[in-house]
Amino acid sequence: MGEKTSVRGGGDRVSIAAGQIAGRTRATRLALAVVVLGLLATGAPASAASSVHRVTLAMREFVLQPATLYLKAGERVELVIQNRGAVEYEWSAGRGLIDIPYEKGFRTDLLAVLKPRVSGQGYDLEQLMTTNLDTEEGVEGETVNRVSQEVDVEPGGQVVLDFTVPQDAKGMWRMGCFLPGQYESGMYGAILIE
Repeated sequence: MGEKTSVRGGGDRVSIAAGQIAGRTRATRLALAVVVLGLLATGAPASAASSVHRVTLAMREFVLQPATLYLKAGERVELVIQNRGAVEYEWSAGRGLIDIPYEKGFRTDLLAVLKPRVSGQGYDLEQLMTTNLDTEEGVEGETVNRVSQEVDVEPGGQVVLDFTVPQDAKGMWRMGCFLPGQYESGMYGAILIE
C-alpha cells in the first residue's frame, strides 16, 4: 500500500498511493451495487414501456389491417384501433357469430372478458343488449340473447384499449364491423390468444 504512482499533467507532478486508487474504485462499485439493489427491492421496473405489447389495427373500406392479431395470456396490451377510412366504422370482437337478417354480432363479447381501460378521440363505446327479439324469426323460436360492446370510430379517430389478457381468454376470437355490407365484404379478422 506504500507504492506510489506518479502522474504528469500540465507540468505538475502528482503522487497518489496505488492503494488509494484501488480503495476508491471498490467504494464506487459498492455504492453502485447498493443503488441497484435498492431499485430492485422497491420493485421499480427496469423498463415499464417494454412490458406493453402495442398493437395498431387500421380500419379502412371493407378491411381490417392486420387481419389477425396475436396476443398472449398474461401480457399487457395496448390495442390502438384507428379509422383510416372515409366513413364511421364499428369494431367488435367475440365468439359465436350471429349472422341472421335482423341481428349481427357475437354471442360472447371479448371486451366483456378483457375489461379494457378505454381512451382516445373520435370514438363512442356502445353497450348493446338484445333479448327475445320481437320479429317473425323470434316468434318462431329463434331468439338471440346477448350483451355486447362495440366501438364506433369516426374517420380520423382512434380508440385505445388498454388491458391485461386474462388466462380464460385463450383461443380464437373473431372481430369485425357489422355496419351494412362491411362484414360480408371482408371487414373481419381474427384474434388468436395463446
